[in-house]
Amino acid sequence: MENNIVIISNKLSLKKAINSIEHSDFNIALLIDEENKYYSQISIYKLRRLILSGSDINSTLNELVPNDKVFVFENNLKNQKKLDELIKYFELQNIEYIPILNDKKEIIDIYHINDSKKNISIMPNEHKQNNNVKNVLVIGGAGYLGNVVVRKILDSGRFVRVLDNFIYGNQALRDLEKNPNIEIINGDFRNIETVVSCLKDIDAVILLAAVVGDPASKARPIQTIETNLIAAQSLAFACKTQCISRLIYASTCSVYGKGNKFLNENSPLNPVSLYARTKIASEKSILNMANYNFAPTILRMSTLYGYSKRMRFDLVVNTMTMKAFTDNKIQVFGGEQWRPLLHVDDAADVYLKCIEAPLNTVGNQIFNVGSEKQNYQIKDIAKIISNTLKNITIETLKSDIDNRNYQVSFQKIKNILNFEPRNNIKTACKEIFNVLNEKIIKNPKAKIYYNHYFDSTEEIL
Repeated sequence: MENNIVIISNKLSLKKAINSIEHSDFNIALLIDEENKYYSQISIYKLRRLILSGSDINSTLNELVPNDKVFVFENNLKNQKKLDELIKYFELQNIEYIPILNDKKEIIDIYHINDSKKNISIMPNEHKQNNNVKNVLVIGGAGYLGNVVVRKILDSGRFVRVLDNFIYGNQALRDLEKNPNIEIINGDFRNIETVVSCLKDIDAVILLAAVVGDPASKARPIQTIETNLIAAQSLAFACKTQCISRLIYASTCSVYGKGNKFLNENSPLNPVSLYARTKIASEKSILNMANYNFAPTILRMSTLYGYSKRMRFDLVVNTMTMKAFTDNKIQVFGGEQWRPLLHVDDAADVYLKCIEAPLNTVGNQIFNVGSEKQNYQIKDIAKIISNTLKNITIETLKSDIDNRNYQVSFQKIKNILNFEPRNNIKTACKEIFNVLNEKIIKNPKAKIYYNHYFDSTEEIL
């Protein structure tokens, strides 16, 4: 049989069965008994529902899953009337893949139900997927990065469930509300009941929701700990409990704080803010939960830039571009500090890559996300924007208000995920400047565009 649907023993435990399916190309498994006879077909979603209903993850499948009573034997393929009856039954049961049995009830082939209507032929390649991730939960999907990630996943043909408390408004997803492949839920992921309900029938979780940035964390320290640490830990535990292996956690390169050399994923961490400390604590907590059925991925993000439907003007490139537009001047505080930068669209590509990559490649891994070509000193960022926008004045002020200073190595993500950014500061600042010039954003100083205000009342779009 030339397919990758897993065929497993009905004596396998619930926990090991879920893991076997997650490492296959499909969301189902065919069960056989000790005599190699076909027993039943089960989806990973039904197995996870068994966990939620209180079943022991160490129970064997034959204790939990009933034996199928309807089969397609090889000789049924010659009887069109009988075949049509069987196909109708499978359609009503929402069964997509049909095992074909010989007279000993052994599986001799597997067909896709759509092909069975065409006199059944070997399952063609177009019915195969890169992996079995069909349904993705994006927590924080209405945010600056989140809405871009959501669009990438939708474009890949997958279903997306978004959980967001819309603290900065819901304008970023309004154009997607009628898309049949998206479900948008207004809720706070600090509520464990909300989280557990949102995990239903989900294959992968992307956690973007957080109190993001040093100013925002200073403004709301208690909320920062609740969201960035306690809620993140609870989510990870919920994923582990439901045997959802893929949790992609958005961390930050701010965990490095200060460093004189190129810093890789194994370099010492030197946080200089509450924001960075909560991210480090969450990284450790999530990775410590890893086991046979839980293989999280940590993405340490560079400082993002570029236009997004939930725009931010509290990021260095975006701020400088906005100031060039409103004041015809760019202010640089200090200027010697190094930062790794990354366009928001390129960042979103990485989350899709992690979903599509084999779990063995990205599970239980930490990746710095960015490009060594885009390690910049703050003063050089200002020069690029000034030159691109036709010699905008640069005012340099002595300041140590932000003492983060780090250059980062991105060799790991380049080698393992073949990631190379496509965007740069020049094109991004031009796009942002045009958005402002064309009044797509009317008031760039409104609170909605700054994370530390936690306010959407001045939303003007």
